Amino acid sequence: MRVALLQQLLDQLLIGVILVDAQAHPSFLNHQARDLLARRDGLLVSPAGLKAASVADTRRLRHAIALTAASVRSDGRLPQPHYLALRRRSRRAAPWLLRLSPLPGPPPEVVVLVTTPEHLRPLPPEALAVAFGLTPREAALAGLLADGHELRDCARRLAMAEGTARNHLKHVFEKTVQHSQATLVAALCRMAVPCR
Repeated sequence: MRVALLQQLLDQLLIGVILVDAQAHPSFLNHQARDLLARRDGLLVSPAGLKAASVADTRRLRHAIALTAASVRSDGRLPQPHYLALRRRSRRAAPWLLRLSPLPGPPPEVVVLVTTPEHLRPLPPEALAVAFGLTPREAALAGLLADGHELRDCARRLAMAEGTARNHLKHVFEKTVQHSQATLVAALCRMAVPCR
């Protein structure tokens, strides 16, 4: 029962979760990991285990997995994770960003978390309203700004005058303790959620 529930929770993540042994053979993939591996876009599974787009990247990936699996500390504390970027087929696509963390136990295993910036989503307006005490209109404006829209476009989308949008933005600055649109957007983007 708990395993099925954990599987459902991991399948809601927009981050690929892959559990591998020290030789890079996967034993678990969440929904996102299965999707990204099926695309064969710089990361895939072969009979020999996880594989990258190039021989050099495959070597780097497998070396990082082996190092991570061997890094379990005798005092039971987890060591620092390893990070790795893998190129994708499209030169314009952001690389896969991998975070590798060891799981102690015989045999040692490694959790590989795979993300790309396009998989993270800004907080929904409802969450922004709760987090900062924003009105629904202020939260909608903040959400559109975090999505990369210009203030003029936000006003048009929200069917309000640009002056009204500027007034709402002033209140958003006060409530979020930000002083510019750039710092507001940066702060909101750091609050991106990795779930569906």
